[in-house]
Amino acid sequence: MRNNLGFTTIELVTVIIIVAILAINILPKFDGSNSYQAHTHRAQLISALRLTQQRAMQQTDSNSHYCHQLIIEAQRYGVDDRTDCTKQNIMRASWQPDLTGHIVESGNNITFSIGGNSSVIVRFDWLGRPSYPTSNCNGGCTITVTSAVESLDIKIEAEGYIHGL
Repeated sequence: MRNNLGFTTIELVTVIIIVAILAINILPKFDGSNSYQAHTHRAQLISALRLTQQRAMQQTDSNSHYCHQLIIEAQRYGVDDRTDCTKQNIMRASWQPDLTGHIVESGNNITFSIGGNSSVIVRFDWLGRPSYPTSNCNGGCTITVTSAVESLDIKIEAEGYIHGL
């Protein structure tokens, strides 16, 4: 009778493959938070865009004086006043972020841009489509969220579908 005390080659190869797969997926997570910052800020901006879009679709009254826009600047996005559509930038002194506003801390090195422009306005019509004649987002656009590690994109389609790329 033979005493089997070792592992077979198939068992060893299987364990090595499993360890390699885990190493490829888990080791990058120990690099620090830099690799997650762009993903986090992209998710927050997608949420803010969708909330602004939903507000535009719910307030269809033609007498409504609400402005359904999101001003995107290099390290922040939001609106100063939802009743004043003439504002073209966020005034830091008076700006209080609401549910759609956010300021990125300067240490995070996160910037937002559309087609290379670091200050743009995304406005939605009552059907949820991006429609602002002087913006790069009329008829759809791509917003780039850039961190020190990577760049991620948000696509706003011409018919209003907002998703990450």
